[in-house]
Amino acid sequence: MKTLILGTALAAAALFTGCAQVGGPTTTTALGFGGIIMDHKAPAAFNIDNTVKCAKVGRAKSKSVVLFTTGDSSIKAAMDSAGITKVNHIDYEIFNIFNLYSEATTIVWGE
Repeated sequence: MKTLILGTALAAAALFTGCAQVGGPTTTTALGFGGIIMDHKAPAAFNIDNTVKCAKVGRAKSKSVVLFTTGDSSIKAAMDSAGITKVNHIDYEIFNIFNLYSEATTIVWGE
């Protein structure tokens, strides 16, 4: 009976931790899925302005542990971190372990 209860609890935890994933625009563009560990880097689906130099790089990060997410991984936060006013392009990094711990980082290149 203890084994059945433990097995049910583990199965439920595995199913419901998917709600705690940190995601970003890469989820609809180029996101791979790693069942155990995922360390994924991808460009955004668009370039903002190719005439702008990539003189600065700004980063903004969000983290998630089980059902709790914190942080600001918005493009604005990444721009503010490096004082960027003109954007050349945007990249994303996603790191995930068993859907229990996740990080999403937005990387903005510009001047």
